[in-house]
Amino acid sequence: MRHAPTPNTFNQGNTLIIMLNRQLPRSLKSLALAGSAALLLTSAGAWAADPVIKPYFQFKKAPMVQLANDISLDTNGAQPPVFNAAPGYLLGFEGVSQYDGASLGRNAIPPDTMGAVGRTQYMVTTNGAYAVYNKTDGTRLSLLSDSAFWISAGQTGTNGDTRLMYNADASRWVMVAFGSNVKDLNVAVSDTDNALGPWKSVKFEGYAGLGFGGTADYPTLALDKNAVYIGTNNFAPATSGGVNSFRGTTMNVLPLNDLFKADLSAPSAAGLKQFVTPFTGGAGDVDRGFAQQGVNSNRTGSSTGKVVAASAFLSDNLAFNVNGLSPTSAAAATVTAPVFTNAAAFTSPGAARQPSVAIPANRRIVDALDERLSSSVYEVNGRIYTVMTVNSGADPLDEARVRWTVLDSNTFSILAQGDIGQAGFDYYQGSIAVNADGQVVIGYNRSGLDSTNGKISFMAQSFNTAAGGALVPTSGELLLKVSLTDDYHNGSGFGLASSGRQRWGDYSQVSVDPSDPTQFYLIGQFAREYNNAAGGHPGGTGGSRWSTWVAVVGVTAVPEPSTWLMMIMGFAAVGLAARRRQLV
Repeated sequence: MRHAPTPNTFNQGNTLIIMLNRQLPRSLKSLALAGSAALLLTSAGAWAADPVIKPYFQFKKAPMVQLANDISLDTNGAQPPVFNAAPGYLLGFEGVSQYDGASLGRNAIPPDTMGAVGRTQYMVTTNGAYAVYNKTDGTRLSLLSDSAFWISAGQTGTNGDTRLMYNADASRWVMVAFGSNVKDLNVAVSDTDNALGPWKSVKFEGYAGLGFGGTADYPTLALDKNAVYIGTNNFAPATSGGVNSFRGTTMNVLPLNDLFKADLSAPSAAGLKQFVTPFTGGAGDVDRGFAQQGVNSNRTGSSTGKVVAASAFLSDNLAFNVNGLSPTSAAAATVTAPVFTNAAAFTSPGAARQPSVAIPANRRIVDALDERLSSSVYEVNGRIYTVMTVNSGADPLDEARVRWTVLDSNTFSILAQGDIGQAGFDYYQGSIAVNADGQVVIGYNRSGLDSTNGKISFMAQSFNTAAGGALVPTSGELLLKVSLTDDYHNGSGFGLASSGRQRWGDYSQVSVDPSDPTQFYLIGQFAREYNNAAGGHPGGTGGSRWSTWVAVVGVTAVPEPSTWLMMIMGFAAVGLAARRRQLV
């Protein structure tokens, strides 16, 4: 249980910046888990006295849902690419769509939208289909099913949940996904920087369960100079045929040299070290978070890796170290006790809004997920950068916000924190990347009830990192792609009200161009046209479908020190001239 922090806040554009001092957590007394909700019990009426206690934590993420392939294979043409759409927005093109997956017999929801940029290519992965594009103009170079990819890489298939990164040091791609059994994890590495070339893979058991089948769910991915980090949420039924429930987490650590073999042989899991944090519902359970995310870092000369996560039990975040690592071994690795980073007050976001003019019942059904760190996390210049989706404690309207946080990478104390959002809209499914100069781009979805601008839109904003760690906006909101329909509902037909939240996301991604660090590549989602004859799909059964959009956002290069000096001298000269004119 934690005392609510008292933040000092100030507004900067549409970004609320919150500066916090870290507080130490108080001890937990007891914990109980019922179904898919974690409930913290300290005493009668405890959460009325302490509103920061998380009264429940919804573990909503589940393996992808494979739908019947009842969509017309006529994709109605790709969305046209966008060039130089606005200042800072350099290029946009459509990635993989649900129609693409269906055409390959892999029609799935949600897409788990993921992508990464290499030296000449951009690769997109979704639940159902993978594709490779020319990164300079968006030309599609390949499209194949996710199962076909993994079979060609040496496995027997996949059940989705793919994560993808490009490692500039090795000039190779890295991918992780479910195996054909959801207790297993597949890891693939490309032979070269050409994503169209050969890939090799290895499989290891992520979570076997309690003898009744297990799921190593929601695998995350990160790399640093020593290791590859893959976090999982573990689920298993208590009895044969029972319902899966949360059993804890695993942080899987693989030495870097086990993957990037110099002789291009298949990667190995021989050096795998697994840190399992079980969840039993008892008083002795340790909170190491939910959806543990390793920290991507280019830090040299260190044997320590970093992991961050949303707390599994509290409205808080936490972080811990993995010590004793090297590129050749994780055998001696240990993990430190978690440090709670004391995020400003928040609650889990509700469903996001959309206009849905024709079907009012569908105006609040888009799943904004929850406060887990659903995108990559980066360490640059001694700072760790994260984003998550929350209902801010400062927001009385129950509107989702994208919250960014900058941590000190040594102490995990919060340097700065802010919420991106404005009244009338929900902001969700955020992702972040930062270059070596501390320039940041954050991508996200935005939607609301306004029929003129409330459609689900893929957005972005750029920032510089101030000396104290705060993110200072260097652009307004950039509109990257607007959905083609005002009503996203994947599970029901056209003109019908949908039942419950409609799966959206569950990932997005921003990555820095390894050839030009002033260019950031983003991937997110938009809603495609209705799956019916009027939408160009004769024989289609109704509801809208998802698609992905890739966008390139440019930032201004940081001047060299000498250039900075010339600029400052120039500004001083301009100011002096102005004062002289005023005195004349």
